[in-house]
Amino acid sequence: MSHEPTKLDRELSEQELYLTEWLLKNGKESSEKYIEQLSLARVESLCGCGCASVDFSIEGKPSDNSSGMEILSDYIFTTKKGELNGIFVFAKNEQLAGLEVWSIDGQMTPDKLPEVDALKPFKPNEISGDT
Repeated sequence: MSHEPTKLDRELSEQELYLTEWLLKNGKESSEKYIEQLSLARVESLCGCGCASVDFSIEGKPSDNSSGMEILSDYIFTTKKGELNGIFVFAKNEQLAGLEVWSIDGQMTPDKLPEVDALKPFKPNEISGDT
């Protein structure tokens, strides 16, 4: 199975748009300045592993992969099967760059985005192998 991103060019789904906006409004103080970029964002690629992560382009400009990632908002959630996962929205070089879903417990990275009512702020010192 290829883990290369699937390149495409499409509008954000309703859920991607809503969740990203919610994360920006409920993230770091500096994250709100990225909300205006959200109306210009398009999905540039899907994660090659099949999870729900997406990369954005803004007005056709892909994110700068040579620059570091700034995490703007970071949350955790538990799936119905009890898997512990994280989700964050990020920027690169002052450009909104994507929405990332990841597995905290190593079980399975979800292929669907969570609902906002399932999200809890990510506090690394509160996560243990027993969660």
